[in-house]
Amino acid sequence: MPLLVYAQIPASPEFTQPNCAECLPSDSSQVTGNYGFYSPVRGFNAGLTVSGVHDSATGWATMATPFVSYSFNRIFSLDATLPVYMYRLAESRYLRPSPQAHLVTRRGKPTDIIFGMNAQFFPALLSYRVTAAVTAPTGDQEYGLSTGRVTYDVNHHFERSFRRFTPKLELGVGDSSNLVNRAVTRHYTSLGPLAHFQVGFILDLFHGAYFQGEAYEQLPIGDQKIYGYSRRRKATVVTGHNVSEDNGFISSLDIPVNRHTTLSGYYSHSLRLRTDIAAIGVSYILRTPVPIEDIPLDDLFR
Repeated sequence: MPLLVYAQIPASPEFTQPNCAECLPSDSSQVTGNYGFYSPVRGFNAGLTVSGVHDSATGWATMATPFVSYSFNRIFSLDATLPVYMYRLAESRYLRPSPQAHLVTRRGKPTDIIFGMNAQFFPALLSYRVTAAVTAPTGDQEYGLSTGRVTYDVNHHFERSFRRFTPKLELGVGDSSNLVNRAVTRHYTSLGPLAHFQVGFILDLFHGAYFQGEAYEQLPIGDQKIYGYSRRRKATVVTGHNVSEDNGFISSLDIPVNRHTTLSGYYSHSLRLRTDIAAIGVSYILRTPVPIEDIPLDDLFR
């Protein structure tokens, strides 16, 4: 399942992008599973994101997302993430639940653990990052948190910074929605080949705060299986060619409290599923680079 809040790692002079002195790092894939650029700290790192999430379909949930990572240098890194629902409302597994018991409380439900392999490059015109991710089936299949199989995804991220404004584009392919748009929460997991696309921007505000907006499309390219909640101790499976298609919009705002802690707000709207999701959370990162001097606020309006 996705992560719902972002944590910014401040830029470091050691990892400043060549030929682009004012380019900003977007977000940390070490924490969020997103595919933006970041300034890694060499060696091991760790962090935790805790968020409260409201889904228009099921109500409130609380999520904890620890991560560990290892950066070999400014180019190559590895990470592992395990999102856990500390509290969520899920469909009852009774065959004929009463209207008052249609949703039941579940606590301490892990999703699939996600392993990521990352490489980022900084040519003259566009910054480029490729991420290969795989999952281990540790999630609860009966509640649609796992397909019960190993899944994969490969994502290509491109961006170009113009002082405080950074357009970005993502193209990817994989075999599960579990690894697509991890900032979008879902109550199901899909299995089957699909392509995904995102286009958006990052706006650097002041004192390390930044806003992100993007549109996304998840497009099946073969037969799909949807694993949803179960009422017979076995995951409900829906098969079809377009059953996992989704598209919509995502926006987020990140405000650093200090070098290690970031407050985040998030909103997404699915056009196809007609659902709205809002989240607020806090992220803590153990090791961060030394921040560079911030650009004056007046430059934002020039």
